[in-house]
Amino acid sequence: MESAPGAETIINGEKHLYFGGTGYYGLHNHPVLIQSAIDALKKYGMSSATSREGYGTTPLILEVEKKAAEYFGTEDASSFASGYLSNTVGLLALLEYEKFDVIFMDESSHYSNKDAVSVTNKPVVTFHHLDSGDLQEKINQKLKPGEKPLIVTDGIFPLFGEIAPIPDYLAVIEQYNGIIWIDDAHAVGVLGPKGRGTKDHYELNSSGIYFGGTFSKAFGSFGGIIPGSIDFIKSVRNVSVWKGANSPPIPATAATIKAIELLMNTPEMRIKLCQNANQLKSGLAKLGFDIAPSNVPIAAWTLKNPEENKKIFNALLKRKIAIQLTKYGDLNTKVLRAVVFSTHSSEQIEKLLHELAKSV
Repeated sequence: MESAPGAETIINGEKHLYFGGTGYYGLHNHPVLIQSAIDALKKYGMSSATSREGYGTTPLILEVEKKAAEYFGTEDASSFASGYLSNTVGLLALLEYEKFDVIFMDESSHYSNKDAVSVTNKPVVTFHHLDSGDLQEKINQKLKPGEKPLIVTDGIFPLFGEIAPIPDYLAVIEQYNGIIWIDDAHAVGVLGPKGRGTKDHYELNSSGIYFGGTFSKAFGSFGGIIPGSIDFIKSVRNVSVWKGANSPPIPATAATIKAIELLMNTPEMRIKLCQNANQLKSGLAKLGFDIAPSNVPIAAWTLKNPEENKKIFNALLKRKIAIQLTKYGDLNTKVLRAVVFSTHSSEQIEKLLHELAKSV
């Protein structure tokens, strides 16, 4: 990649129609974000070069946390070095909170969730992907009387774009005084009437749902974020990962402030993203691929012969259309994956579908 990611992106020196990555709103090269980053770079330098426990709390980080709490409708929010770390920070905070005894995790959870549960030193039980029935069975088998479960799951699963059935999980754990942790990296900024993520998508008000996200995808910047109550965020700020890691880079932090403002004030961006997602998915379904309709801007599919996947990927690349050929988790083969942005035109999406139809 030799340019900022966008609907058109330079790859290996040539312009391609780009349907990869996670720059859902094309904000990574938005002029307002870029200018904000430049201004902050000149004033504050590249980074604070110290942790939040040192002198690493800049006015920009405080503003990000204030804006994030406003965006997510929570009492407080905490920003830190990386979205990948949000699950580790969140679970360690819940551990300090003494909120759970046994972890039940979707077997297809993101690597960052798997890393996070490993540092809690709590028992971890996996349940079948998106299967609340199997979750109930596993709880019946593994949870001892008086113990509290923690459900760990992605909000949007990054490969096929499925949305976790959080209401079903809530129904299962209510009787055990359990809680849910959501890795909402792909959902924040995208799902829900206000773009607040999976919890917003289902319009849930449960105090037993906790989540973390990233600014590196929909928000076009970088850094991790956990919104929540004042008491929970106090626990977050007591986690060693939060206290010991350097603050996010100054330019990215400044850009995040503008990104939050843009997404709050221009809901038409999210409407356009949903329209583009529906256009892509309905078009793929018409071509015979097994694609479920949804507003999630991720679509993935595979052919019976794995070699055909590679053939189609290369054929599109020769026509200057970049999608992904990717393997994730325990899959036995690579799949084809396309991600649409709000900045893609209808004509660009139709070109992808047209060229794909010629290749299959």
